[in-house]
Amino acid sequence: MVRVEKLEHNGFKYLLYYPTHYIEGKKYPVMFHLHGAGGRGIDFEGFEGSPLLGIINRGDSPLNDGFCVFPQCSTDTWFDRFSELLKFTKYIYNQPYVDKKRFNASGISMGGYGIYQVMMVLPNLFNKAIVCCGGGMYWNAYRMSNIKIRIFHGEKDTAVYPEEARRMYARLKEANTDVVLTIYPECDHDCWNKTYSNYELLKWYFE
Repeated sequence: MVRVEKLEHNGFKYLLYYPTHYIEGKKYPVMFHLHGAGGRGIDFEGFEGSPLLGIINRGDSPLNDGFCVFPQCSTDTWFDRFSELLKFTKYIYNQPYVDKKRFNASGISMGGYGIYQVMMVLPNLFNKAIVCCGGGMYWNAYRMSNIKIRIFHGEKDTAVYPEEARRMYARLKEANTDVVLTIYPECDHDCWNKTYSNYELLKWYFE
């Protein structure tokens, strides 16, 4: 059974998933994930039915080889608590179980916007990132040039247009970032189910 704890730090409630074969004192890779608008709340009810959590709860995902951290946004957007989010990110980064060379970002939709901004402000904390149907201040993409970034978007997305991904990708390429853009031709806004079901991607993520 996958071990998960419901925790709180300075007003941020979060889920902490442990590695399947956790050994106290050992350092592990970490997924630091920001959810989309549907996950907002204070009691994790919005997390129910999450494809990503479903994959982790199965126990056979490459993500089960490390820790996964899922803070919950209790306000309208991540930006309403952005200064607190930055402090929380650094708090998790400095936990004793974290392999600081494998502290990785992840975000979908609203969380995609949020995680881009976190990485722009704290680029030296992160090693790799997966961003689904997100966007942001692409003119500041050069700030993230040290991070290996994989971007995913649905061509038929009308909630967050795929141009957002293309603009960010173009600016990251200009900055010589290790970045790959994947556009799913038949996908609409929900491109994350397909993305996080790709175990080869998740193996790369925690390598």
